[in-house]
Amino acid sequence: MPVQYRFRPQHLALAIALAVGYTNAALAQTAAEPDLLATQTPAELMEMLDAFINDPTTARINVNKETKAKKNGVAVQGKNVDELIIMLPGGSVSGIVDGGGGKNVLQLDSANGGQIGKSRKLMGLEVKQGTWTLTGPGDFSVGALVRPEATLTNDGRIHGGALAHGTLINNGGIGAGVTVFSGGVLKNSGTIDGDVEVLQGGIFSGNGTVGALNVKGHFFANQTQGAPTITRNMELSKTAVLAYAVNTDGRGETIKVGGTASLGGATLKIVAAPGDYPQTSRYTIIEAAKVDGRFGNIENNLAFMTATPDYDDEKSVGLTYARNEVPIERFATSKNGREVAHSIEEPKASPAAQPPSLTVNAAVTALLGSNKTTAARAIEQLAGGSNANLANATLSSANPVSSSMLSAMRQLDSSNLNGQSGTPRLAAGGEATGRVWLQALGHGGTLDRSHGRSTLQHSTKGLVLGADWALDEQWRVGVIGGKSQTRLDGSQLDGDLDSWHLGAYALRQSGPLALRLGATHSNHDGSTKRRVAFNGFSDRPKGSYDASTQQAFTEIGYNLGSGTISAEPFANLGFQRYQRDSYIEKGGAAALQVHGQTQNNFSSTFGLRLAQLNTLDNGMQLTPRFSAGWKHTYGDVDSKTQQRLATGGKNYIVEGAALERDSLTLDAGLELAVSTRHTLGVGYNGEIGNDNRSHGVMGQWRMAF
Repeated sequence: MPVQYRFRPQHLALAIALAVGYTNAALAQTAAEPDLLATQTPAELMEMLDAFINDPTTARINVNKETKAKKNGVAVQGKNVDELIIMLPGGSVSGIVDGGGGKNVLQLDSANGGQIGKSRKLMGLEVKQGTWTLTGPGDFSVGALVRPEATLTNDGRIHGGALAHGTLINNGGIGAGVTVFSGGVLKNSGTIDGDVEVLQGGIFSGNGTVGALNVKGHFFANQTQGAPTITRNMELSKTAVLAYAVNTDGRGETIKVGGTASLGGATLKIVAAPGDYPQTSRYTIIEAAKVDGRFGNIENNLAFMTATPDYDDEKSVGLTYARNEVPIERFATSKNGREVAHSIEEPKASPAAQPPSLTVNAAVTALLGSNKTTAARAIEQLAGGSNANLANATLSSANPVSSSMLSAMRQLDSSNLNGQSGTPRLAAGGEATGRVWLQALGHGGTLDRSHGRSTLQHSTKGLVLGADWALDEQWRVGVIGGKSQTRLDGSQLDGDLDSWHLGAYALRQSGPLALRLGATHSNHDGSTKRRVAFNGFSDRPKGSYDASTQQAFTEIGYNLGSGTISAEPFANLGFQRYQRDSYIEKGGAAALQVHGQTQNNFSSTFGLRLAQLNTLDNGMQLTPRFSAGWKHTYGDVDSKTQQRLATGGKNYIVEGAALERDSLTLDAGLELAVSTRHTLGVGYNGEIGNDNRSHGVMGQWRMAF
């Protein structure tokens, strides 16, 4: 059984009158049938209007092209019959629309919308689709109907009422009452002489004047749309929602009621505009001759501010907005967020009450004024957790340099070094005792987010130049120099590293046993940019710092292969050290003072290396190689940085992606000896762990002398 709605006769006069084309009842006659009016649902009234429109006796005038004014300024002229004048796509009128005799309705049926100016002798207006503007000085004796998919902005005058299923923006005048049904929107910036009733699902707003206001749906009051003046009574039902906007300047709109304002247990929904809120502010929501009842529920979207209605004055309803007891860490979603939350020193209610050591931080003020959704994001941005990933990213960018030295030593002419035949010639060196090699690096990786830490990607490009000499039949020593550039890219941090590398290495080959030693030192010139933006606050802190890394390794390998095949189990012991100076970011209130950091780690790697020497028909030698190993890192693998807000606050520690405790190392390559003194090669190396991954490619040229 459908739900029956009961409305005052004047609210339904439009739909009943628009149906007279097939009921043959006059408007005066319908007013004498209150039982009929009281039993019509909105759906039934729409059916009545549709019946009038579809009645074969209703004449039609289609306007589907530009129609200009003719005699006496009339562009469209009706006849002495019941007519439906339809504005179709492509239609426009630059003169008066005259309905003529009979009962006439203007229907606006174009998705492109348009504008309607002067009209006369039209009983009703139906806006079927599109966005339309009415500017006429006055017509439509019964009123206007706005369908669900349509919008009507009334900048003119409607003599009758209005029934809004879609959006009705009233900046002009509506003579009779207005009913806004479910899904309808009414914005009133003009004057409505009658009552306004907003049913459940309907929306009312505007700064115009109404006679009386009865709300069961949504009612908006804010600086953009204003608040209405109600000459008689305002009644809010329990289902009503008053969405009241508060602002950072402490000013809000006031609903003025000439009679009684009945709150009826409605919901007061606080809508907070973005910005920096004072610790305490007060607003006047309603001024009335009398206030009856209270709000039943208070909805507040700010995280750290509480709204408290004030009913002490019987003629007004106030609102106090003040800092609540919710701690900042309540909305932190990670350990880093909780750390920065604990470090924040909050401003007091008045700047004059601040202790001498406490400086008000604009970023903290914006955080305290953020809503529950924004607060968590704001805390993470202020924490600057990405800074803790700088150490791991820098070490990863320097690792390919050590790999280049190891690669150069492994590719030496083993047969000449150990004096054994049958071991593969991994590179052609002939009788030469010296060698120069150049290696191009391309390396990239990802430090994954873990326990709320930010993901950081790094990519490195560079060149390494090396030279080595044979000291005797067993020992060979070499030096390297290199230059690389690294790009850092994270969700909240971008950065660059310019690095210089120096190193030395030595190889001792005694039969199948190989001992490889190496050490590098790298200087890094780093820069970072962070993005901080929330709740109207925006900052772009920039950091500049110096760092250095040292790496050393010892590797022992034993060749079990024979002939042209090499199978070498190996064990590697490595050491790496990272040191970064302290620095202060340049920027606004979100800038951080980042303390220095030092990190030391040992690691061991055990694996197997395979290679095969192939002599081509043209005399060149092609050597594919592959190795895999298990790497274990000792000591503290966590990456931690101590920092603080440069303006106010205390020291706190953030954690980045930790070094991998255990990971898989891979190395593969292809060497081509084009002559006895020149060799070309290409290779891949990678390290894969649970949280971190890095991959690199290299191209190499070597010349023996």
